[in-house]
Amino acid sequence: MSFLSAIAAISLAVMFPVLLSLRKSSVPGTASFGAACGIEMLATAFDLTANITPAWSHAGLGSISTVIACLLILNGFRVFLGRPSPSGWPLAVALAVLGAVLLFLSRAAGHVSAQTAIGTGLSSLVCLFIGMTIVRHWPKEQAIAPYMLFCCMAAFAVAALHALQLASLTTGFGMFGNVMDPHIGATALLAAQVLSMPLFFLGITLMLHGRMIANLRHLIAHDDLTGALSRRAFMAKFERMLAIAAASGRQTAFMLLDLDRFKQINDAHGHPGGDAALRHFTRTICETLAGRGILGRLGGEEFGVALSGIGRLEAAELADALCTAVRTAPAGTDRGSDIALTVSIGMAMADPGGSLAQVMVQADIALYEAKALGRDRLSIAGSLHATSTASARALAGAAAQMRAAADGSMESARPLSNTG
Repeated sequence: MSFLSAIAAISLAVMFPVLLSLRKSSVPGTASFGAACGIEMLATAFDLTANITPAWSHAGLGSISTVIACLLILNGFRVFLGRPSPSGWPLAVALAVLGAVLLFLSRAAGHVSAQTAIGTGLSSLVCLFIGMTIVRHWPKEQAIAPYMLFCCMAAFAVAALHALQLASLTTGFGMFGNVMDPHIGATALLAAQVLSMPLFFLGITLMLHGRMIANLRHLIAHDDLTGALSRRAFMAKFERMLAIAAASGRQTAFMLLDLDRFKQINDAHGHPGGDAALRHFTRTICETLAGRGILGRLGGEEFGVALSGIGRLEAAELADALCTAVRTAPAGTDRGSDIALTVSIGMAMADPGGSLAQVMVQADIALYEAKALGRDRLSIAGSLHATSTASARALAGAAAQMRAAADGSMESARPLSNTG
């Protein structure tokens, strides 16, 4: 068994610095997992000293270390899954009592097997709790689902192996007599038990890396201020939505939202007030959408909403609801004052096979009409007063000049798409 213990110790020694390096990441629970790996590495090292140290020392220290490692893994999973972490003092007292009992059984009473049985039984119980914790609080991220399944199966497998080891200790390994030689069965069980913990930590390491990669992808795909999709991520999802809608013959609605008089908000309340207004605006839009469609920040105070499988009338009613929600929910500031918000919306419907650029240009022109007509309203492409493309572009240019004069910035008056 010393050969397998050496393999396990080397495997844990390789994963230990990897887990330590993840402490600086934003993934919760990494500190507990790293400490658990280090302590389990010590437990495996105690097994390697079985031939040169007294039985009570390596068996007692190994059992205590394994129990502590399992408790730290349990704490790591609770933190990782967003559950409250247990208090440290009761846990420290319980471990101190456990250590005293195990050392007494082995050193004073001479019951090394009893000592090992208690440590094995406690490790089995804690690993069972780990598996149950994962099952009860399974995370929503699909990206880490395979790793969570691996960790769950590993926790139950380690619990089962320790339970079998406990049964073998209490029955004198006679439980294998009906199927194989007791010595061979006991050796195979010990080998599986020694190698199961490195596999468990491998699953934990993969799980933490999966969460870290998922977090990085989320940061890339979302605006860091508002939490809405970034422009690139929104465009990519909108393209896929149009392709799916074209295959099924459904319409897609696109709304271009512009927070009215945003420069005046920044001038009156400062950039912190403007940031608070944008965050509040995004929350209001998300709550009103209630999971329908996608929301992205396209630049500055301009946002996009895309909804698939929705008719023109239903989309218009939803856009009116967005205007009402923004108007009736002012944003609060750190100074205790409220910021009145309104939004102008330009909406266009994309028929099956329509292009993204075309529908965005139509919504952009409709947005300019909503600005020209007084803001805080919806304008729908196709219902413009202008009946020709030339007059529609003239209306857009006039509205752009009005918006530049009101906001004091030509940059905020530029259309999303440069259509000439």
